[in-house]
Amino acid sequence: MKTHVFLVSGRNPVQRATRIEQLLLEQAGAGKITLMASTEIFSVACVEAQAELFQLDAERKARGIHVLRLSPGCLCCSSKLVLTTHLARTLRLNQPNVLLMELESQSHPEQVLKLLNEPQWTDWFADITLVEEVA
Repeated sequence: MKTHVFLVSGRNPVQRATRIEQLLLEQAGAGKITLMASTEIFSVACVEAQAELFQLDAERKARGIHVLRLSPGCLCCSSKLVLTTHLARTLRLNQPNVLLMELESQSHPEQVLKLLNEPQWTDWFADITLVEEVA
């Protein structure tokens, strides 16, 4: 079984979150879902909004979605090691049918796509779709 990957990119963390929720609803019947989400939104959110985000993560987990918050930084530059480590571990242990990966605003979507198309990931991914945020 190979994983279907959706890379969600865009400048606005709130709009990315909206698009991610739409994708989660669209993929609800696809089997095991893992969300590797950015922590960027926490840096701009007030305490009340952060509490809502923690609640949203808890609700997603209750729906059977494995949620992993990634440390800040561009996933192809400063956080490449973090990405590859968490990604390899998630694929081995969780074996998701669908993986949604949120890219922070400073990430380079085409470079992350290139990274995920490297030979070490060939046996893991069925396809990789780059998804822009909702306008």
